[in-house]
Amino acid sequence: MSGFELQTPEVGFSATAAAGAGIVVIRGSLDHSIHDLAVDFFDQVFASFGPNLIVDLSGLDLLDSRGTGLIVTCWKRAVGQGGRLALVGAEHGATRILWITGLTTRIPTFLTVEDALAALPSHP
Repeated sequence: MSGFELQTPEVGFSATAAAGAGIVVIRGSLDHSIHDLAVDFFDQVFASFGPNLIVDLSGLDLLDSRGTGLIVTCWKRAVGQGGRLALVGAEHGATRILWITGLTTRIPTFLTVEDALAALPSHP
């Protein structure tokens, strides 16, 4: 599977695979209004690409507590399945909550998707 996407008026999700990881790009608002759709989308991502995920947040306009909770759930799921979750674009204003809560000290963050891919452990 090469990739898939989900578009609503509030948010756009896309997912592709590269170098043994699923790359998810989120644009718009990740908030309570689309929480159930986002959960279903990430279920599909895990089923399609496995537990190594890179989530690009650089296109977010809004990240509320439900969206933050979803990121934490995905991080725990990835680690619990023997994978890793990394964030890209978490230095932007909409993701400030990740810094305030200290999540960026626990979840690896990178400036670019390429940097996050390079940090993944290599598989023989």
